[in-house]
Amino acid sequence: MLGLTFVSLFPHPDFLIGYIPGTMAKQIISSVSHKIRSDLIVRRCKEVWQAGQLSYPAQSADSFIISQIHSYCEEIQQYNQAHDLLKRQLINYAKTFPEFKLITSIPGAGEISTALLLGFTGKIARFPSYKQLNAYVGIDLRRIQSGGFKEADRINRRGQSSARYIMFEMIRSMLRNKARIDNHIVDYYYKLKKGPHPKPDMVAMIACVNRLDRTIMNLVRTKQIYNYARTSR
Repeated sequence: MLGLTFVSLFPHPDFLIGYIPGTMAKQIISSVSHKIRSDLIVRRCKEVWQAGQLSYPAQSADSFIISQIHSYCEEIQQYNQAHDLLKRQLINYAKTFPEFKLITSIPGAGEISTALLLGFTGKIARFPSYKQLNAYVGIDLRRIQSGGFKEADRINRRGQSSARYIMFEMIRSMLRNKARIDNHIVDYYYKLKKGPHPKPDMVAMIACVNRLDRTIMNLVRTKQIYNYARTSR
């Protein structure tokens, strides 16, 4: 979004005439989300301004190509607005599910991820146990053994692939935010990655998705929000 705003406002070096990084930053800040840090905007303004001073454009500022760039930026902005509206509508609908509040209480499980997960799985309470949920999303193990031959365990991948993808992304989000959250699933991941025989990343991820399924099922069954002090034991 920040990059798109820069391209929309300053698609040609001539659009920087009369600007300094400070005045650029004021205009950018008024045009983007307040969640974007002002120091990041100021830094990007300095970079763009310096690049503009060193550039030798092959097209003039009144070229039809610049007009096309403006049109493309407007189309992308309209798409982003429609996308944001759809996400808000999806989250509002997902909030009508009793599981939504319970799942989002898990640190790192965001609202949109939870809404998508419920969209692909339906009501979690309909699964008798976490094993059935595992089978539905396709992370239950497939074990092939015949006589003395035994193939390495693999997940089935026969379930709802979209739900499985969302669960993997939820784990990735938890790992990215490990410095800001207390989460027993993150603890479990790094426990698997340590020791004399560390697990490969994908093996650890599958184990964490399994633990996420168990956590979700326990929260839904007991109708309790996430409590790190209890789960960490």
